[in-house]
Amino acid sequence: MKLIINLDKERFRDFNESHKYGQILQSEEWGAFKAKGEWTYELIGLENEVNDKDEKSLVGATMLLKRKMPLVNKYMFYASRGFICDYSDKNIVREFTKLLTEYVKKNKGMMLKIDPCVIYQQRDVNGDIVEGGYDNKVLVEQLISLGYQHKGITMDFNGAQPRFVYKLPLDRSLEELLKNFHHKTRYNIKLADKKGIEIYEGSRDDLKEFARIMKITGERDGFITRPLSYFEDMYDVLKSKGKFKLYMAKYNIVKALKTCKQSLEAELKKKKQDENRIQKLTKEQEELTVLIDNNPDGIIVSGTIMLINGKTACYLYGASDNLYRNVMPNYLIQWQMIQDAYNMGCTIYDFRGISGNRSPEHHLYGLYRFKRGFTGEFVEYIGEFDYIVNKAAYWMYELGTNRFKKLLGKIR
Repeated sequence: MKLIINLDKERFRDFNESHKYGQILQSEEWGAFKAKGEWTYELIGLENEVNDKDEKSLVGATMLLKRKMPLVNKYMFYASRGFICDYSDKNIVREFTKLLTEYVKKNKGMMLKIDPCVIYQQRDVNGDIVEGGYDNKVLVEQLISLGYQHKGITMDFNGAQPRFVYKLPLDRSLEELLKNFHHKTRYNIKLADKKGIEIYEGSRDDLKEFARIMKITGERDGFITRPLSYFEDMYDVLKSKGKFKLYMAKYNIVKALKTCKQSLEAELKKKKQDENRIQKLTKEQEELTVLIDNNPDGIIVSGTIMLINGKTACYLYGASDNLYRNVMPNYLIQWQMIQDAYNMGCTIYDFRGISGNRSPEHHLYGLYRFKRGFTGEFVEYIGEFDYIVNKAAYWMYELGTNRFKKLLGKIR
């Protein structure tokens, strides 16, 4: 087998978008986006001779990110979401590791990090381990035997990428998908539409409002957010390639007021009136009347970013204002993204990260409950692995990373 440096972009793209383990975070476009910051990237392939005519076949590939680490004067190499290859083929995994780590050593690397999208244990929709289901503990042992250090069975968002994700197979009609959602999720989708929430695809200019709401979300939920420039770079690189969509949810107050008036009139015409409902609708009408004077064009209340790679759509970022969350914009915006992914021919809608801890007392339970309402699949990946090339530099890096995580934990 032979390692190919500077793999042709089109060849890499075709391989990534058609392979079982192809990922948007392994795409050439994602590498170009990350290169707007502190990373550089390389497209690398693994070729295998397939017959006596010396014809070559691509059996593995990776978009390998590279970043210089402070103080140690060495580089981290990162294959985000792992290599694109058949992990069940031990020979391919062994050869790819051998040749890539040699490449890392020659280029002042201290480590090679991977976090493959390979399922660790099969779990049911509730997150319980399926008795007798498939697992890949053997692969974990194999990677360790090749020299990788497994970063452990983490439960929350402890690594570079979430180890637990929620996925929705788009394997039935949209009507059947909607019917299969939890009844509360369906109710909230209808409520949002009834209350005047409108979803539209945002432009680059809408990113300013998205970044503003994202900052509010971070302050509310205790995480550090990205600056506007980060989302603008992402838009600039991925949008023209058909891999980026920005969604905005607007509270149409004119529509909401009209619906409220209709509901109030209908209630007043009833022989047996509900006084509590009348009072509630009257108050709502008064509030909306005041609100409409200052916001005749509506109010942006939430936004999301969806990325597309091959037949997989990925919900990457979501932001929501503290105001008007009671009109359930986040449910309707997800339903719109699912519909668009379906109509684009995608077969998987990836909700991305959830916690492996499903306790109602856990601080991430609300996120899990929200995504579970769309009745997809609870997926657990094998985790993060580091191949250490320079021990001294690596342990200095680990010390700094652990201190940052402790600080981040205090912030949260």
